[in-house]
Amino acid sequence: MLTVKRWEKPGEAEPPADVQAWLESMLTQHVEAVEAALDAVEEMTETQGHAPSHVDLLYYRSQAHYDTYGRDKGDYAIVNARSREIGAILESEGIEARFRYPEDDEAGFQRLANTR
Repeated sequence: MLTVKRWEKPGEAEPPADVQAWLESMLTQHVEAVEAALDAVEEMTETQGHAPSHVDLLYYRSQAHYDTYGRDKGDYAIVNARSREIGAILESEGIEARFRYPEDDEAGFQRLANTR
């Protein structure tokens, strides 16, 4: 933990190259996932001729919850962070973001989970 704090402190040690590469990879994955979701909303807008009034975004309560309902392997906090960023961008564009737990709407969950 102290090593990470040193990396975060300006003027202290830089993270090793492998750590920098991993962080860059994680950022790239995040950006690509957010862009893919926004592209899907844009496609809906083009198909319907208008922006949707709202978009449902999946949100998870815990790692165990994500392990049960999540589509891919991974950390629920990362998935939730993506959902929050997507929601913030949509809200800035006047589209309501509704955060939903997967089990709240089983049919909707299946539609969202099968968008690979």
